[in-house]
Amino acid sequence: MSTSNLKVALTGGIASGKSQVSSLLEAHGNPVVDLDVLAREVVKPGTDGLIELVAAFSDEILNEDGTLNRAYLRDKLYKKGRNRALIEQILHPKILGKMQMAMEEHKNGVIIVVVPLLVEKNLWQTFDRAIVVDCEVENQLKRLQKRENIEKSKAEAMLLAQSSRKQRLKLGESLPTDIIENNSKIIDLDEKVATLHHKLTALL
Repeated sequence: MSTSNLKVALTGGIASGKSQVSSLLEAHGNPVVDLDVLAREVVKPGTDGLIELVAAFSDEILNEDGTLNRAYLRDKLYKKGRNRALIEQILHPKILGKMQMAMEEHKNGVIIVVVPLLVEKNLWQTFDRAIVVDCEVENQLKRLQKRENIEKSKAEAMLLAQSSRKQRLKLGESLPTDIIENNSKIIDLDEKVATLHHKLTALL
């Protein structure tokens, strides 16, 4: 590939191990942009994102210290379709704008962009390649229950809110895609990511 820059989207279901894989790639020297991190940045106190959310939903969405009450926004508002559409209308352009700026800062090499909703929001057109972190649904559920300290039924509901594993694995029909299977030990994951890093670097 005759380019000095390779834009790679990294995605996967909730609790599939995206953070593990992105951290390993970063350790190999690949700059990483994480949309979950950007999503927190656009709602910090004083930002347009938070000001617009308060204008839409009142200051009930704030904690006492003026920060966004994420649990309230998620549990009380985001479940309703009309609210969800408004929240996304306010925040998504700001998140994607920050993503574009961060990507433009890295002119050379492989840049990894963690995009949890790559498939759900059809965001893959921006990228040259994709990485899908894949694991068995049962492993996702166990990890999610442990991480969030929730019952299996709530974990199952959170999984259902995203694209299915099958839909995510079909991404390769639209974009050159590497699958990282993450059902086994971390040492195996280390090896897989090292191999993938060398492959991506060779494509530059």
